[in-house]
Amino acid sequence: MRAWLTMIGVIGVVTVGALALATHTVPAADPKPSEGWALHIDAKLHVPGKPDMVSHHYCKAVSGGLTECQLYDSDRPDARLIGVEVVVSPEMYKAFSKAEKAMWHYHKTEIPRVSATLPDLPAEEAAKVAKNLEESYGKVYILWDPAKGNFPTGRPIISRLK
Repeated sequence: MRAWLTMIGVIGVVTVGALALATHTVPAADPKPSEGWALHIDAKLHVPGKPDMVSHHYCKAVSGGLTECQLYDSDRPDARLIGVEVVVSPEMYKAFSKAEKAMWHYHKTEIPRVSATLPDLPAEEAAKVAKNLEESYGKVYILWDPAKGNFPTGRPIISRLK
């Protein structure tokens, strides 16, 4: 097992240093917020009306113990940003109100349901990363619905599997 597989921090969410190791890069001396979206996860069932559409997640650890993922409609250079997922630890999730918890999903049950893959990692390494992500919770904000056309129209929604 490579050292860069140790991607999960104390709270079970991907850490900044671990993401740098996972991508074989060293963080810039003065990194910008737009840098470091290194963990690539593909998953289905995020876009209402398009159950087979793959949402390409590009994730990184951010301040406050969170991991955030940008969701794109493809992995091409001209892909459109269609959503954001925020990932929290079980401890943070437990502090939420009942109403707030209803908007989150448990990754242990969701990862298999959405056919999640980590296409940039070898299968054995991807399985280990996915296993470590299981004990976290995610909230998906869909910014616009590409199922309704090519223009960013409509209201943003919180996407939950039924």
